[in-house]
Amino acid sequence: MFPRLFPSRGPAVVERPTRRDADSTTNHTAFHDSRSSTGSSASIADVEAAFLQGESSERKEWRIAGLPSTLLAKLRRSSSNEADSPEKSKRRLRWLTCTSVVLAVVLLGVVGAFLALEIPRRASQPKNGVELIASRWGLPSSSTQQALTTWPTDFSRDVQPIACHSHNDYWRRVPLYDALAAGCTGVEADIWTDANSPDDLFVGHTRKSLTASRTLESLYIDPLLTILNNANAPSTFSTPSTNDTPITTTPNNQTGIFSTSPSTSLTLLIDLKTDPLTTFPLLLTALQPLLAANYLTTFTPATDTLARGPITVVATGLADFTANILSPANTTPFRFVFFDAPLPALSTLAPTRADMAYDTSNSHYASASFKQAIGNGARGWGWGWGGRAMSTQQAWEAGVMAQGARDRGLVARFWDVPGEGRAAWEVLWGVGVGVLSVDDLVGVKAFLLGR
Repeated sequence: MFPRLFPSRGPAVVERPTRRDADSTTNHTAFHDSRSSTGSSASIADVEAAFLQGESSERKEWRIAGLPSTLLAKLRRSSSNEADSPEKSKRRLRWLTCTSVVLAVVLLGVVGAFLALEIPRRASQPKNGVELIASRWGLPSSSTQQALTTWPTDFSRDVQPIACHSHNDYWRRVPLYDALAAGCTGVEADIWTDANSPDDLFVGHTRKSLTASRTLESLYIDPLLTILNNANAPSTFSTPSTNDTPITTTPNNQTGIFSTSPSTSLTLLIDLKTDPLTTFPLLLTALQPLLAANYLTTFTPATDTLARGPITVVATGLADFTANILSPANTTPFRFVFFDAPLPALSTLAPTRADMAYDTSNSHYASASFKQAIGNGARGWGWGWGGRAMSTQQAWEAGVMAQGARDRGLVARFWDVPGEGRAAWEVLWGVGVGVLSVDDLVGVKAFLLGR
């Protein structure tokens, strides 16, 4: 700790310092006399030990009495520092602790901000062609073509088909593609005719919402045709061997929309909003490209054969069962537009039950407005249900209707359901409804995939 002025072993010999003053001479003499009178043999090591071992102040002064003033000052400063070190250590520890806490908080804030920005960005990155088109909607048409060519045969990879129907699908930011990205196996389009363009079918909720660019062909038929053409394009590789992994297709030997389930058929529900006598023939004409490519579900009366295709077209709204669905134009040689049967008429409780009038030869969906078929309000629940499930009676009635549809091989569907959400979906799914007609694609996807 201190410079050695004397040897560390043996008796100390006080040598005359080269630099002297009156004070150092006096201190040197006093130290020499004190050492001689006591007969002690003190060394600088003893003095250092005295400071380090905490001897009394009086004892320390006696030991250093003969040291030069410069060394004396140094020893006293060192002694003062040693005495203050515990408190200084505490202050230093507190400072380090506070600094560490502040730095940790700042670091956590930076990491949290990064994750808050990065996670949504990564989650929003398109994983397949469906999501890529949805993300680039509104850009030039070349973006859509790029998406289709990027994933020519795995267009909907990672998409799990679920039993949801995209209600009023044309209202979505990206018609058709938003529903496909969620995995919905049903989409809905309202079609209108217009005297100024008699050969076209326009899509919209009301006549005022119609535009020249939003037609059944542009929003649904053409995109579906392109997707399926890519999925079913002939392979450039050699003819597959019989030992290869079998390829799953629809019953008519075509690959469907969903790469994870190629045999799943997409239901295209067409709601006729204008005179069915003029609108339905236009619909049959518009569907010819899909029919010619063998992409539609068909029923052949001559052989009583139903061949499920990648797309099943269902007519509802003003569509007439006898005049449209059973018409020769939709029957010979096969039927390719099916009916949305009246669900309440299939209930075993219905007073005028239509015994097997509707089956898989002519229908696919069996639908009803929940409000009109079962009711609301008067039975103890209002619009929104207030977080409550429907009554046991209402659930039972819905289940009876759903059972009537299943008995005929049809898919039961309720629309106009009060309080869309998990409470309603739990009950409807529990009583056997075949598909959930929804506006909330994100919510229903989480609900169905989580079951």
